[in-house]
Amino acid sequence: MPPGPSSSPVPGKVRIGAALFNADHTRLGDELRRTEAAGIDFFHLDVFDGYAVPDQAFPARTLKALRPLTALPFEVHLSAREPERFLPALADAGADLVFLPAEHTPLLYETAYRVRELGMRAGVCLALGTHLEGLGAALPLVDAALLLGRVTGEGSRGRDFNRIVLERIRGARAMIDRLGLAVDLQAAGGLELESCVEAYLAGATSLPIGAALYREPDMRGTIDRLRERMR
Repeated sequence: MPPGPSSSPVPGKVRIGAALFNADHTRLGDELRRTEAAGIDFFHLDVFDGYAVPDQAFPARTLKALRPLTALPFEVHLSAREPERFLPALADAGADLVFLPAEHTPLLYETAYRVRELGMRAGVCLALGTHLEGLGAALPLVDAALLLGRVTGEGSRGRDFNRIVLERIRGARAMIDRLGLAVDLQAAGGLELESCVEAYLAGATSLPIGAALYREPDMRGTIDRLRERMR
């Protein structure tokens, strides 16, 4: 596969990202700048079609409008039926990495190849209820894997971080290490500051944080304290 642009984690250093969907949508540009100034490493951007999950989220044109405001990586969690339909627009919008939904990407090799042809990095995302066993075959095809810690789009029924994902992180980390791969292992969905530390200790290398970050008045101090706990 042709290589995508690099935004890989530094060995031994966890990356902290911000899930912009949790920001104030009436002032996304200001929120993006505020979050970058707090010291994050990347932006996690949800792109939902309203079919694969009940939520609808950022269209590609929103990403394109925000792209000139920061040089930080845009890492897209794409939850959509027929995800390949969205790839050209996401590439044009400046996405750096796209997580393909395992549940809606039957031809993962071909779709990951297309992601890289368009100049992006390819990832795979597993919903909380998707068996982890299939991840092993996908790992050699991708640059990153995202394990969801709650049920996407399920409203109040699924907003809390589910501790089941900690064992899934350990399992995925064992697979990555056994295969000798440099795959970035991410966990997202309902992460609180304490569960970020637990996910890191379980083997995650990147942590996109949503509401737990945006509700903190001292975002910079929160990130600094979190990094200190994950040294």
